[in-house]
Amino acid sequence: MGLENSAQGKVLQKLMTYRLFAADMDGTLLTDKKTFDIALLRRLIAFMTPRDMFFAAASGNQYQHLQTTFADLHDKIDYVAENGAVVVARGQIIYESLLPKATIDQLLAALTSDPIFAGAQIILSGRDHAYMNRVAPEDVAMAKFYYDSLVVPPNLRAVAANTPIYKIALSWRGQDINQQLDRINHAFPGVRGTSSGRGGIDVIAKHISKATGLMKLEEARQLMPVDVMAFGDNGNDLEMLRHAGCGVAVQNAIAPVKSAANVVLEETNNQDAVLRYIQRYLEETYQTTID
Repeated sequence: MGLENSAQGKVLQKLMTYRLFAADMDGTLLTDKKTFDIALLRRLIAFMTPRDMFFAAASGNQYQHLQTTFADLHDKIDYVAENGAVVVARGQIIYESLLPKATIDQLLAALTSDPIFAGAQIILSGRDHAYMNRVAPEDVAMAKFYYDSLVVPPNLRAVAANTPIYKIALSWRGQDINQQLDRINHAFPGVRGTSSGRGGIDVIAKHISKATGLMKLEEARQLMPVDVMAFGDNGNDLEMLRHAGCGVAVQNAIAPVKSAANVVLEETNNQDAVLRYIQRYLEETYQTTID
């Protein structure tokens, strides 16, 4: 692990020229109020684009929701969405990985019958819509913040049998999720659960991660891992930070993420840590000021 103001962090900045900057969203790029400095990102992209450099959102979030989040910049960045199950470059989906229908059915059966999963909020994230089980109205309202096209059908298993699904998002109110996470990762071959923060679990295909999504972007952009700087805060960012030439943790990151990172920032997500660090890096590397 290296600190931002350590010799290691300074050496990384001075010796490497990165071309792809990939940032997790919740807890990393976004503040706790779900905002970020879009004006600064706009200036950074204006500086990066003519130099053949790229910004990517690497998130467990739905692709459609990420487009909405970036407003007028949505077509100027790349996406590793659904924790790597959907990858978008130059405005085109270049890769997608769907969960096997049989596995989804087995998991949904367990979620509604096994006491360890009692009270689960279940969201199936699909190609065109997200589908949620019938829970409290306030839970549906909260979920709509993360899923732009959210449907509450009468039967999730019937939906899953006929709909392409990228990811299953699970959450429990005020519960430690370690038992549920352990059960998913041992009882259901072919998929894996990863912590998404906020007491949530994302279930994706076993071979999928944000790191595999970055690999697809690297192929499309003719880059190598050494060309990538990645930012994260939680368990579903670990593979991405280890894969990237420079893995960067925000100050509010969990301990395993800080341990995996090359650089640990002094600032948190609430201080626009990611964009300010990219700005400092570019200004130092190119000996310029980005206004």
